[in-house]
Formats: sequence, C-alpha cells, structure tokens
Amino acid sequence: MHRHSGATGKLHGGFGRGLLFPYSDVDLLALVESPTPTRLRALEQFFATLWDIGLKVGHAVRDTAQCRTLAAQDVSVFTSLLDARRLAGDPGMGERLQTIIDDPELWPPEAYLAARLAERDARHARFDDTAHNLEPNLKDGPGGLRTLDTLRWLGRRLAHASGFADLVTEGLLDGAEQLALEESEATLQRYRYALHLEAGRAEERLLFDYQRGLATRLGFEDEHARNLGVEQFMQGYYRAATQIERLGVQVAERFEELLETPSEGLPVGTDFVRYGTRLAVRDPELFLHRPAALVDIFIERLGQPGVVGFTADTMRRIHQATAAHGEALATDRGVLSAFLLMLRRGAPAVDALWSMNRHGVLAAILPAFGKVFGRMQYDLFHVYTVDEHTLRVLRNVARFAQPSAKAEFPVACPIWSVLPKPEILLLAALFHDIAKGRGGDHSVLGEDDARTFCNQLGLPRADVERVAWLVRHHLLMSTTAQRQDITDPDVVQRFSDLVEDRERLGQLYLLTIADIIGTSPRLWNAWKDRLLSDLYTATRYALRSDVNLPRDASERVTECSEHALALLHTLAVAVDKQLRLGTALHTHFHLWCSGRHRRSACRSRSSALHQSRPSSSRASHARPSPTSSTCRCPHACCTRSCYCPRIGRVSGSVVGSGGGTCLHLSKTLGSY
Repeated sequence: MHRHSGATGKLHGGFGRGLLFPYSDVDLLALVESPTPTRLRALEQFFATLWDIGLKVGHAVRDTAQCRTLAAQDVSVFTSLLDARRLAGDPGMGERLQTIIDDPELWPPEAYLAARLAERDARHARFDDTAHNLEPNLKDGPGGLRTLDTLRWLGRRLAHASGFADLVTEGLLDGAEQLALEESEATLQRYRYALHLEAGRAEERLLFDYQRGLATRLGFEDEHARNLGVEQFMQGYYRAATQIERLGVQVAERFEELLETPSEGLPVGTDFVRYGTRLAVRDPELFLHRPAALVDIFIERLGQPGVVGFTADTMRRIHQATAAHGEALATDRGVLSAFLLMLRRGAPAVDALWSMNRHGVLAAILPAFGKVFGRMQYDLFHVYTVDEHTLRVLRNVARFAQPSAKAEFPVACPIWSVLPKPEILLLAALFHDIAKGRGGDHSVLGEDDARTFCNQLGLPRADVERVAWLVRHHLLMSTTAQRQDITDPDVVQRFSDLVEDRERLGQLYLLTIADIIGTSPRLWNAWKDRLLSDLYTATRYALRSDVNLPRDASERVTECSEHALALLHTLAVAVDKQLRLGTALHTHFHLWCSGRHRRSACRSRSSALHQSRPSSSRASHARPSPTSSTCRCPHACCTRSCYCPRIGRVSGSVVGSGGGTCLHLSKTLGSY
C-alpha cells in the first residue's frame, strides 16, 4: 500500500494501543476505497503470510461506508475504531475514518455511556459480579484489564481525554487515583504476560493448574503453612483487581454525573445536601475537621431512597480524608461511636458496610479487615477471598430480615426478628474469619481481635464477651451437626452446655447458616438445613430448664433496668417513682433467680421420680405440652408455665398468648 493508493492498513485492539502479549491476537483492518479483485488477492496473500509466520491474525476488509454502517449498529465496532492506528497506506483514508468517529450523531455521549456500562454489567455477570473468584479472568473479569480499557474509551468519547493523565486534567481523576490505576495495571499486565508463557497459549484465566507455577516464576515463596507463596501471588492479583474495580465504578459514576442536568440541592441533615440521586457535603473540609462524618454520610445514604452514590467531588474528599487521617480513624471516639450507631440499624447497616468497603473506609476503621483484603484460601472449598466472603456472610445475615426470605429460612427469619441487639451478630460476622492467614487458629486470634475492637466501641462487657464467644465458636454448630450424631442426647447436652442460653443459640444458628452460604452457594442444601434446624430445636428444648443462669444475666438485668429508668425519665415520671421501680425490678429479679433454681431442682427430682414409675403410671400423669416456647411474663423464662415468683402465675395469660397482667406487679407495671 503506497501513500496515494486509496487503501490503508489499520491496527486496532490491543495491537492498536501498542500493547501486545506473547500469544495475543493481531487485529488488522484493511480500509480500501474500491476493493478490486487484484487488491483483494494481494490482501489475501498478505494475511496468509502472517499466519504462515505464526501470528494469529484477526482481519477485516471494508470500505468507509461499511465501517460507518457497522459502527452505527454495534458499539464494539465503533469502539474498535477509537483504538485504530495507521500501519501503512494512504493517510487520507485515515482522515475519512476519523470523520466517522467524530460524527456527533453516531453514538452520542449519553448513548455511548449507557451501551458501554450495559456491556460491562453483562460481562461482569458471567463472573458472579466479583473480582474475588478463585480462578479469575485477568482480561474480562471485574477489575480486569478490560475495565481500564473501558475507562479510556469513555474518556475519549465523553471528555476528549486520551489517557488517565487527561482525566486528571478534566477533574475526573486525582493524582493518587491515577497512580493507583497505573500500578494496578502494571501488576495485571505482568501477571498476564507470565500466564501466556506458563500456559504456552493465549490463556486469560488464572487456573489452579498455573497458579503455583506462576508464583514460582514471579518469585513468591512460602512463609509458613498458612501463608503460601501462591496465596501471596493471588493476593497481589486480588488487591490490584479490587483497586481497579472500585475506581472503575467510581469513575463511571463521575461520567454519569458529568452528563446529568444539574439539579437543585436538597438539605439532608446539617452536614449534607442531595443533588438528584447523589449526596454531597456542605463543607468541603468536613471530613478533615470531623472524622465521624466519614461514617455519618453512609448512614445518611441509608435514609435517602433513590440515592445511588456520592458526587465526584465528595468521593474524592472521602478518599483524601481517609488517607489523611490514616491509623487515627481506628481509635477516634467519634468515628467508633458513629460506627456502632450504624451497626445498631440492623440489616440496613450491611449495605453501608459494603459501600464503606468499596470506598476504603471500612479497612481504615478496622485495620484487621484491611489485612485480609484479597487474602486467598488455596483450596476448592472456599470460593471467595476472606474479605469478599466476610461481606457475603454479612449480606446473608441481612437476608434474614427480608419477608421474602421466610419461605427459604422458616426458622432463621423469626429468630432474627426478635434479636434484641442485631449489632452483636453483625460484629461476629465481621470478625469470624478476620485472623485468617496469620499462622494460628483463626478462631482464637479472631476472638482476641473482636474483644479488643468491641471494647474500643464501648460495648457493655456482656456484649463484648458474647461477640467474642460467637467468633471463637463460629464453627461449633456446623461441626457438631455434620460430624456427630445429633440424635444422641449426650451430644446435644454437651453442645447446650457450651451454648448456655437461647439467645446465643439463635445467634450462632444464624451465623452458621450465613457462613456456609457465604463460603460457597453450592455448599448449602436441604440436608444441611435439616441438620442445623434439628440441632437448634433439640438444643432449645435442652435449654428449657437449665439450672445455671447465663454468666452475664446479672449485668444484663442491670443494663435493662437502667434503660427502663431512662425511658421513664424521658416520659417525665417522678424521680421517687423511678427509684421505687428500680428497686422493685432488682428485688424481683433476685427472687426469680432463687425461685428458678428451686423450680429447676424440683423438676429434676420430679423427672427422676417420673422415670421410676411404670409406663402406664407415667402416661396417666402426662402434662399437656405448652402452646409456645415464648413466655411474656417479665419475671420468668420457663417454657412450661408462665410463672410469677410471688404468686406463681399470671392472670388471664396463656403461654404464647401475647398478653396478660402480672398480678404481683400490676400496681407498678400494669398490663404488658
């Protein structure tokens, strides 16, 4: 092809961008004005020669009219023209191609953005919408190299930016984000180059068959049995891919904001303002002056239906403030108080935790979580990395609050609905695997981490110990149900002795289900569902008449009494009446304790006598089963009867009826 031949050769794809891996395709476009038989035979011979020398060629022969028609029909064809680079031939043909790209009616910015994001979503759906698969795709998976290509294409079409440096100039990236993208891209390119060499072909998946060889090729070595070289190698990938995925989503949102019509700001609280579907800060320096606002903005987002994210400027300020505060966020009292307030929202807090993780705030508040960021477990049992698994466990816990989940989890959903403190379960889910990869028992190490963080949050000692216990024993119910005979009363009794009370049993049951499903959706089945529900039911029955009260019972009644007095103060009840009621509550609790011990011992002796009688005698003295295991009397937990320690009964109340009046306290409490 000479300079005035009416034909030109164009390179596109990775070759057009000047980036070629050992076994990548070579994409060529022959652009000819009049494809005569002579020219077509010459091109055919040229392409055949390329195949003969070992190149894998993807080629097309078109005129400008055909290019325009195909580009209008397919956004991928139009995008390939953005990367086109002249190899040889008539420069005038390249100018004609440029007129197609510059045509404002051909894929205008709004249509191009929508098409590219739809393609991204469809591509990511093939990989379960996560960069944390155990055999990820370096090119097309979430956080892969194609994500970076998409950002560059969007920059060219929407902001006339030829690269990341130009996006910084346009205010769509900052310098730190540009550096993070370039470093992550270099990591993935190095891995992809090595993968081609290791596989000996154009392979884009980091399959198990290649991971150990690649780790050795790139110089990773085993530190100990729980931190293998291959796990370090994969952690490098996951961290790079996650960084790309996070910034890819955020920059795409900034492009959407760029094209949106400015709307009038609506105040949200005292610190934030809403513009359309995005939140922003009133004071640009808010996050620097008041670190707790880094959590508050995620809480405010929960209460704003239709809000999809933050403005570009606000996202940038979140990242800058998080980096500026550094390790101080983990010990800031205001930040920790706001974090606890968010957890007390229950299931909605999980969405906030996911968003905080995407923006890097969660790892800043909880440094131990940052250490398992991208931590792979080299086996076929765990489908996700530790951090991804943890977030999925939290999301599974939140599912128990959804009415639509009752059919799938008929036992779990009612348990969640009556949990007095959902933050305990959320904290246990957050910490249950947080010590993976340290070389010791992750349950024991995680228990220490959970106890330390909960003390920093300012939780009551009883709640701290409950979270720590759940983390320490988060595998107990699963191993008991699947490895022991749960029809054996001794097995159930040993398990119930460890669990000690029904509330903790319910929390452990929910955590176990969420953990199994979060490990791999394929691990959960009807058999495991039945095993766990049977163990839960048997243990709940075994705990119906426990002689020993929970270790934290006295502390919990003190906490409840203080809460009740605070409510009375809010209702302007006289101080002398508050004090009398507080004294009565403590007195009746201790009466109940002593009465409960006597009743339990009496039931034990009665049971022994009952067993010694002939079977016919036992049948004649059988007692009807209670209609429910729930007792509404504030002075009893017995499932056999509704008991008041002074008079022995509650007037007009049947177990599980949901109402009644305690005759002993009727003058003080009235109906309940």
